[in-house]
Amino acid sequence: MKVAEPPTRIRLQREERERLFLTEAIGFFAEVGFEGDTKALAQRLGVTQSLLYRYFASKEALIARVFEETFLSNFNPLWEEMLTDRKQDVATRLLAFHRDFARVHLKRDRVRLSLFFALRGWDMTTYFRLMRDRVYVPIAASLREYAGEPPIAEAPLRQPEVELGKAVVEKIQYYGIRKWVYDLPDLPPIETLIEISVRGLLDGVRQALPAFRTQGALYRYGEHAQRIWGGPGETD
Repeated sequence: MKVAEPPTRIRLQREERERLFLTEAIGFFAEVGFEGDTKALAQRLGVTQSLLYRYFASKEALIARVFEETFLSNFNPLWEEMLTDRKQDVATRLLAFHRDFARVHLKRDRVRLSLFFALRGWDMTTYFRLMRDRVYVPIAASLREYAGEPPIAEAPLRQPEVELGKAVVEKIQYYGIRKWVYDLPDLPPIETLIEISVRGLLDGVRQALPAFRTQGALYRYGEHAQRIWGGPGETD
């Protein structure tokens, strides 16, 4: 009788194993929060804690990689192009961006990790600046364009305008919290929410901007926004 040979053990390359560890860490911390210890994570991976630390020098180093992978690596560089493409009308541009942002953001791990990082007091400045300079400022400029108001190269943005540019993004983010944190049933399709929110924003902006555009403090541009948009504001 022929004895079955033991299964061949697949030896992963270092990069592949590191990717496997990182992917599992993202799911682990999204589930239990950052109080979860690396010993439990190693057990979940079926490896020793010491092996895990060969790839990530400390728990903080691992958490930093989780942040980078979840919020920076997934930032779509084409979003700014979507929002500034004058070949498309403003409504089409805003709908395209918000649909793609929802596709990226509305994942259980990302939504839950965003709250865990906030509660940990993690410095998310890099991500916030990306969103500010490459998303909110272009949206605010598009709203100026839609309302027939002067471009921001001629009249600097005010803080309330940039807050208005965040309106639909923040609805998508809260939708994710309702879905993946509160576990609320019977949520409307996100496509419907985006369509209604963008249309509602555009319906109101032509009336709101002329009345409020000159109110509030001048918006402080980041270096990137000043270079791209030609605004006269200060750099950070």
